[in-house]
Amino acid sequence: MSIKRRLDKYKKVLYLISTFLFTWIFWIISFTSSSSHLNVIFRIVGSLMPSIVAVIFTNYFDGRRGLRELLKKLTIWKVNPFFYVFIFFYSVASFYIPSLICAIAGADYKIYIKNQIFGFNLDNPLSLLGCLLVILIFGGPLGEELGWRGFLLPTLQKKYTPLLSGIMVGVIWTCWHIPMFLFHIEGYDNFIIYLLQTISLSIIYTWIYNGVRGSLLIPILYHCIDDFIASICFPEFLNYLNMYSIIYWIIQLTVLSCIIFSITGKTSSKFQNFDFNKIG
Repeated sequence: MSIKRRLDKYKKVLYLISTFLFTWIFWIISFTSSSSHLNVIFRIVGSLMPSIVAVIFTNYFDGRRGLRELLKKLTIWKVNPFFYVFIFFYSVASFYIPSLICAIAGADYKIYIKNQIFGFNLDNPLSLLGCLLVILIFGGPLGEELGWRGFLLPTLQKKYTPLLSGIMVGVIWTCWHIPMFLFHIEGYDNFIIYLLQTISLSIIYTWIYNGVRGSLLIPILYHCIDDFIASICFPEFLNYLNMYSIIYWIIQLTVLSCIIFSITGKTSSKFQNFDFNKIG
């Protein structure tokens, strides 16, 4: 038996070890560096590791053909229009509907939108586009989705149900961010809430990924929109028990329940044995 075939049995574990190791090395250097430039560079490089390692592993285990099939998933855009509507409106609605209900009820939980992030003035359409491109390329969307949804999720779904696979990716995804909490990076305050949010998101991503037949373009767009919305208006009071957070979680759990029912129903079996490598 060749070394490659022996290693293939441990592909998932090796992928996670490699991704965590390289990400954490770059992030720790970033968080402890006195140079602001090095801080940014190493943080970005660390954030790209899930996708970089996925590309390397796919090329090694599946060859150039496997790599081409993985990259083809980035170009699949002809999907059910419902998913485009969902990804563009759900992130916005999940933050703003609780605020609207609180306002009607007389509770003061207003969301304040930043007019500038990453040096981009959001009042300018071109600047707004530039901001979205920065998030897309240097943030989580491209840097993570080839790994979490392009490599890890399909591998897990060969053995586990979509729901369990989504939960597993959510836990892994959360643990990958542990250095952010250890070094008290802004936005990473409450690990338990972050874990619950990430597992919820991961289940939604799994539903989207399966619903669009393995397209990575749609999860990447959703990731980009979600990161953008969270960057400009993430309400800090979501980390505490209050009227806003209760309404937020009621909405999240309602949507999540519908999605869980969808992916655990009769139609979910179609995805469990679906060969995503045939896409494209």
